[in-house]
Amino acid sequence: MPKRERSTATTSTLARVNQTAIIEALRSQGALSRQQLGELTGLSPATINRLTAALIDEGAVVQAGQVPSTGGRPAVLLRYAGGSRVVAAIQVRADRASGILVDFDGTIVVRREVDFGPRLSRQDAGGADAAERDRDRNARLEKTLELLDELLATAVTMGTPCLAAGVAVPGVVQHPDGRVSRMPELDWSDLPLGQLLRERTTIPIVVENDANALAFGEFHRGAGRGVDSLVALVLENGLGAGIITNGQLHRGARAEAGEIGYLLMDRFSLSRSYSDFGDLEDRVGSIALTRRARECGLPVPERGVTAEYVFTLANDGNATAAGIAEEILDMVAIAVGAMVVILDPELVVVGSSFVGSAETVIPAIQERLSGRITGVPPVVAAVHRKDAVLIGAAELAAAEVNGFAYFASNSGTGAPAQATA
Repeated sequence: MPKRERSTATTSTLARVNQTAIIEALRSQGALSRQQLGELTGLSPATINRLTAALIDEGAVVQAGQVPSTGGRPAVLLRYAGGSRVVAAIQVRADRASGILVDFDGTIVVRREVDFGPRLSRQDAGGADAAERDRDRNARLEKTLELLDELLATAVTMGTPCLAAGVAVPGVVQHPDGRVSRMPELDWSDLPLGQLLRERTTIPIVVENDANALAFGEFHRGAGRGVDSLVALVLENGLGAGIITNGQLHRGARAEAGEIGYLLMDRFSLSRSYSDFGDLEDRVGSIALTRRARECGLPVPERGVTAEYVFTLANDGNATAAGIAEEILDMVAIAVGAMVVILDPELVVVGSSFVGSAETVIPAIQERLSGRITGVPPVVAAVHRKDAVLIGAAELAAAEVNGFAYFASNSGTGAPAQATA
């Protein structure tokens, strides 16, 4: 798999790129003197002195003793202080919200989760009055906001300042304000989520689509390290894809790039209209699978049937579930094939419902595409497994801190792009 070429910094980003080079040297090598940092990064002594002074002021770097003297003035050792600072990340799902605190060494130090409880079914929602639907919708929103409060309060009690927060949601997000224009899983529409979160804290807040967060996280810290383009799939209650092209997250003109639940799967798709749920999602999404399970006599959990549930039953030997699983894989393979033909990515990363059955799901997708499209790229499971979306949200938050994600790097060696000054 080819490595992507390192990018050259512009004048406006030069200092931050070089600071990131210093951070990465300290992360990979441990405590170093300023002279050693200069030798490793190629930066001049004056640049090293200026940038390390700024990093010390920010708390990203601390002094860690001295180099043993050989007769002259002993040199001061510097150490990366990543473990003393954190970012928060939240993933909102249809039935719950999960949250973590991640330090700048990339270690998850705190986990929290809130349960939304069963939401109104589509049938119940249709018969409910507006006040009842509002209560159902607002309860989930308030629990999400309270989860952020809890994470921030926990960081304070730990003595590790939280510098930013990233929130991943299963819907279309408008940037940069973080307004959620459509999220049918939670009945949120045109919701100023970013504004509501920012009203509770002064730290930077990033709101992003969950598939985009998965793609961003795997590109920087997972399976996508060393590539320039990838597609990442999320299949939970709905289906979405995150796209990285030329080393950048691609959102599209209306922030709807990767909304593959709206792919039209055959000519009969043209005989219907779709609003909240597109044609593909109406075949493999949770609502469709729950309906199908009832029709086939499969046990239906209180919160509905997901692809992951179907894969689990199939792996346990349930023949009916195995048949549905094959259909899911057919539909997903068609969607992957369409994206590969159009985007020509170096890599396809699958997450969420696929992760637990990666050993069977990934070969099944590759087999379905082989010989049917030109150049099937590697298909791999998300390195961060169930945490992949959360790690991506944390990466997005970290990128807001001083413009660079100090605990994130995309290269084969872990070193960032560098420029000299």
